[in-house]
Amino acid sequence: AVELDDDETPWVEGAFEMPAYPKQGGLISFPVGIRTDITFSIDGETISVGEDGVIRYVLVVVSAQGARNVSFEGMRCGTGERRLYATGRSDGTWSAARSDQWTKIRGSRSNHHVELFLNYFCTIGAPAIVTPEAARRVLLKGGAGEGAK
Repeated sequence: AVELDDDETPWVEGAFEMPAYPKQGGLISFPVGIRTDITFSIDGETISVGEDGVIRYVLVVVSAQGARNVSFEGMRCGTGERRLYATGRSDGTWSAARSDQWTKIRGSRSNHHVELFLNYFCTIGAPAIVTPEAARRVLLKGGAGEGAK
């Protein structure tokens, strides 16, 4: 049997509730790479930071043709992982994700999860995001990293 020190208790994800479906007025857009034909936004009203350290948010991606993908996701800065909880349906309801596993955030600089991780929610050297207000502030000002304006 593996023995854990008291300070090495295995991480357990905390309870959370599904957020309200996003409204157009609460969306905060953020740039991803050089793509301008796709709009990436976070619904500022849905951002939460759990006691488990997970930043949860609703992501809205709109293609140049107007196709809209809505998802409820979580991000763990300490481990560089993300999780998809649910996807949005066109009638404004949620459909639970088929796979709810935590996965490593990987990809190129044009990947929106990498962008959120590196420049907004988990910026190395910047204060940790511990409140929804802090996350909204970082999104509104265009990031916390060196490339922030």
